[in-house]
Amino acid sequence: MPYLVDVRHLTAAARLCMRRASAPGVDGLTWADYRRGLRDRLTALAEQLRAGNWTPDPLREVAITSYAGKVFTAAIPTVEDRIVHRAMRLALDPILDQRVLHDWVSAYRPGRNRITALRQADAHVGAGRPWLADIDVAGASAGGSAGQFVDWLAEHVTDGTFLAVFRRALLGLPTPLVPGSGLWPVLFHLRLSQVDALLDGRAVVRFADNYIAFTTSRAEAAEAFDAITTALALVDLRPHPRKSSIRPPHLANPEDLFLIDG
Repeated sequence: MPYLVDVRHLTAAARLCMRRASAPGVDGLTWADYRRGLRDRLTALAEQLRAGNWTPDPLREVAITSYAGKVFTAAIPTVEDRIVHRAMRLALDPILDQRVLHDWVSAYRPGRNRITALRQADAHVGAGRPWLADIDVAGASAGGSAGQFVDWLAEHVTDGTFLAVFRRALLGLPTPLVPGSGLWPVLFHLRLSQVDALLDGRAVVRFADNYIAFTTSRAEAAEAFDAITTALALVDLRPHPRKSSIRPPHLANPEDLFLIDG
């Protein structure tokens, strides 16, 4: 919590937010307006957080069409709430990266992207594991409760004041994983890390919400598919029926893995 309420930390979070040309929240305040008197605004925000008086503002909901043609509802926080979200993420990202996420997990973390996942996949196939249990998680970006996420975070963060602010931020959202929140990557990984913990030790790679287990036979691939399915069920998730399958060796080209499918 002392880190979160440091004005220098809030300034770094604000600058990261300002790098994106995002729309204003329900109060109509833009980043151009917020920059005026920025230091005083952030000092006041730090005092609210320190005193426990910060509460999230209402959200502005908008319909957004993704690059894949899907239409979904995004919740746009006010610029100040975005700073709080980003500041919490800045505080939590190193903890997730160093203590929570396994080496075989890529996406939404520094230096870990699809190329990282493909290199790991190529190493597994090259080591004689060409049968794949390929599972794309259905609805990984939806569901969950504020209480679940706070409990999962409390396994790694013991600062009760920080956890209270974290809970307050989540309760201000329609659902914890609603698109538009700067906390989304943290929440996404917190949830799937519960699944990852049950799979560690297997020859598996996760890129975002796509798990692939690398095995030596169809029977072993089927067992891995069932194991991942069982692990997902513990956090109320399941494989996407169309995007998940067992891949035989002739469909195990690493360059064809972890592709985006709208």
